[in-house]
Amino acid sequence: MSVGLVVHLDIKPERFDEFVDIVTRHGAFSRDHEPGCLSFSVMKPDEGEGKLILVETYEDEDALQSHWDSDHMQAYRKRTDGMIINRARYKATVL
Repeated sequence: MSVGLVVHLDIKPERFDEFVDIVTRHGAFSRDHEPGCLSFSVMKPDEGEGKLILVETYEDEDALQSHWDSDHMQAYRKRTDGMIINRARYKATVL
């Protein structure tokens, strides 16, 4: 079964635009270069400054683990270190 991931992020206001640039590139790279990544969307809620929602779908648990272990994920973590104020992550089975 496919695995979904929804991530709610609060980003430091002074780093928001920079973070958006990094995370949208990261999402596009994941979609284009990870065979198990079915979708990766970056959304900005209509309400609430500095907030983003990531919605990701992977073929299975192995594909999600490959994403988390990938070199570009490690680079993303390093580049965004200190930009995120709060993160809530929800993993779910896609029905």
